[in-house]
Amino acid sequence: MTTITPTKQGLRLSQHGVVISELRTSPGPTHSVFDVLAASIAALVPCNRIGVLGFAGGGMIAPLRGLGVQAVIDSVDLDRTGYDLFRLHCPDWASGVNWQQSDAIAWLREQPRNFGLLMDDLSVPQGGDVFKPAVSWYALPKLMRSRIYAGGFGVFNLLPAPGGTWHSDVRGIIDLFETARTIALDDFENQILITGDALPTARELGSRLRHSLRKIRSRQASRIQVRTI
Repeated sequence: MTTITPTKQGLRLSQHGVVISELRTSPGPTHSVFDVLAASIAALVPCNRIGVLGFAGGGMIAPLRGLGVQAVIDSVDLDRTGYDLFRLHCPDWASGVNWQQSDAIAWLREQPRNFGLLMDDLSVPQGGDVFKPAVSWYALPKLMRSRIYAGGFGVFNLLPAPGGTWHSDVRGIIDLFETARTIALDDFENQILITGDALPTARELGSRLRHSLRKIRSRQASRIQVRTI
């Protein structure tokens, strides 16, 4: 069950006490992982379509708009609760999101290979916590790779498996692409995996990310580390 809590800037959506989205109603930072995901899109400057698997309350949209990224986002989610809140509280941005209620695998199978960037931001509640669904480690990465055109990017917002250990299957995701970088966050257990045929060096990518995060005055600007795998 999703818990909705009012905040100074909008709404916070949580499951089992874990924040799954920060719905900010004006352009700017959430001071959370959603800022880093938005900065990743801004730093990579993808061409053609941007797809996001797992919308929740659209936590990335406010920092994206704060960064001046006006690209239309194609997104899918099984639960429409967050999207309905997004439409209600952010009506001016609704036209910039093509949202569908569907299973991510089923939706992606119907899409052509024309994504400049595909992001897996899926999560599922389990045993009083929130984890990545099994498809995020196995079927989904291969399908994502087949829908990203040459020169495009795959971005994966990863969480530890139950017990706090990291999935050894992250190597299976990395091996689908030519290059990979990871972003670790001081304040969150998430790790963001960025993949592609060609990527900026870890140093250059880190510089771009911090520049974007400073631009929206996100506290995450000084709390990330970018590494090469």
